[in-house]
Amino acid sequence: MFRYLLRVLPLAASVITVSAHALPMSDGTELQCKVSRSGQTGIAKENWVQYDSIQNRDPELGKAVAVVRTDSSGWPVIYIDAVAHRRGRMSNAGLWDFVFLHECAHAQDPQLTEIEANCSAYIEMERRGLMNPIRFKDIEAAHLQILNLPAEYGGNGVEFWRRTMECVQAKNSAQKSAAERASMPR
Repeated sequence: MFRYLLRVLPLAASVITVSAHALPMSDGTELQCKVSRSGQTGIAKENWVQYDSIQNRDPELGKAVAVVRTDSSGWPVIYIDAVAHRRGRMSNAGLWDFVFLHECAHAQDPQLTEIEANCSAYIEMERRGLMNPIRFKDIEAAHLQILNLPAEYGGNGVEFWRRTMECVQAKNSAQKSAAERASMPR
């Protein structure tokens, strides 16, 4: 019996770990980030960073509430500030949807710029029915508060958000045009 438990417990622990790694979205669903790399398909790992004081916060996060890094095998790991998530998920759940989808976009395509990852997150929220005027304003407000950004992102949150919306409009227009062309009789 003991040998059986020694074989089964690690398996059970891995099942618990996998099921625990899903972000609770604002619509009540849980989302995992599906990734394909080098012919392999799977779920991006999540590292929910816990800490008791800001000095003990994982340096992988830097100043962000979430980032993507790769593990030793090259697989993406999404680091999420669990403390910030716990504090903000109720008051601004749509922003956390956006943050996770933004990081998932980076995990799926590491070549994306921050603007492209924002664009992808926004469009995915629309596709899932998670974007509405209130959430839009919350996400916009979070971006507009950013004072200092690298020049490639416009130097500040106002320009960063403007470029994000420009990308969203361009992609939505392209999708609409493609759909219209596809529906035309031949």
